[in-house]
Formats: sequence, structure tokens, C-alpha cells
Amino acid sequence: MMQYVALITGWAFFYAMHSILALDSMKAFAKKAFQSYFPYYRIGYNLFSVLLFVALVYYQFSLSQALVVAKSIVLEVLGAIVFLLGVIVLNVAFSSFNKREFIGLEQLDEIKQPTVIAEKKLLKTGLYGYVRHPLYFGVILMLLGAVLFLPNLPMLLFVAVSLVYLPIGVTLEERKLVAEFGAQYLTYQREVKMLFPFVF
Repeated sequence: MMQYVALITGWAFFYAMHSILALDSMKAFAKKAFQSYFPYYRIGYNLFSVLLFVALVYYQFSLSQALVVAKSIVLEVLGAIVFLLGVIVLNVAFSSFNKREFIGLEQLDEIKQPTVIAEKKLLKTGLYGYVRHPLYFGVILMLLGAVLFLPNLPMLLFVAVSLVYLPIGVTLEERKLVAEFGAQYLTYQREVKMLFPFVF
């Protein structure tokens, strides 16, 4: 029993750190406290997230994979299709990003040659014309696909914690975007659904 509590706690900690480290207030504190090292913040944040994610996945698959429901070819095929759709959505959504900036490499370039930071523009093209958070939409599809394909207790717990966190993560992201883009984002909120195209 305690191993499952540890798994839930681990994933809750992962998501909590994901949100806390992404807060503008945390970034401002880090920049003030560690000014010369701040260009490493983004890449350090990503590295920490990846290592913690890998460790939690390793732990999760080391647990007993007790099935919640019996596996079937129908569930496996459906799960694989939904998971693949999620991967495609994520890939398409990421294609709209500056990947070097997302990873944190562009921030490191500025150490050698400081550049003027271009004003950010609100992205409303591609998938962002149908849903405000296609990355979260893709993750939801992947989670649902994963639990259909592997309907065991550890996977169910992981998906449950993830689905509890997602509304929190989206809410924090929405607040940040409203603060950054103001009326422009409020209009975008009225025009485009949050997580599921044409639905919600």
C-alpha cells in the first residue's frame, strides 16, 4: 500500500514543482538571487523535470502491474490509437514553438552575445486556432490512451493524479497569459475553447 502512496506523492511533487518553477514570481526571485546564473534557469528546469519524470516512470514500472480490468485486443488497439493521436497533437503543437528557446539553449546564447528580447506574440494559428492549450489536449489523449492500453493500478494512479493536476496547471497558465496579453487574451478566451476543440 505504501508503495502506491509513494507513487502518488511522487507524481504530485513532480506536478507541483512543474508549476512552482514556472511561476513568474519564482523566476523573478531566481533572477534577483542568482543573476549571473539565471540564463541556465530554463535548461536547468527542463533537465530537472526530465530526470524526475524518468525516475518516477522507472519506479512506477517496478511496482506490481496488477490489472484493474482484464486486457483485451479492443482496449489495446483503442488505447494505441488514442495515444498516437496525442503524440501527433503534441508534435504539431510543438512545431509552432521556438524549440531552442523552449529547451533553454537560446537563453545560453545570450550569455556570449546579449540580444534584444523580441516582444512575444499571442499564438492563434494552427492548432491554437481550435484549442487554447493543444499541449494539454495532447497530454490528455496520451494519458487516456496509456490507461486503456495498460489498465493496471500504477498507471491508473498516475493518470488520476495527472488529470487532477491538469485543471490546476491550465488555470495557472491562463492567469499568466491574461497578465501578459491582457484584453487580447480575454478575447481569445471567448473565441477559442480551452482544452477540447468545439467542446470545452
